[in-house]
Amino acid sequence: MKLLMDGTRGVSLFLQLNMDRFLVPLLIVAALFLGGMMFSYAAVH
Repeated sequence: MKLLMDGTRGVSLFLQLNMDRFLVPLLIVAALFLGGMMFSYAAVH
């Protein structure tokens, strides 16, 4: 039982650390996309 709990804790920590690696580039791309949308809308209208 202890081995199972330690393994689950390790997997949880691994996922938390890697989630930042996926979220940061995704947020940067989303911010650039939204900025481009706003500036293109302001240029057209």
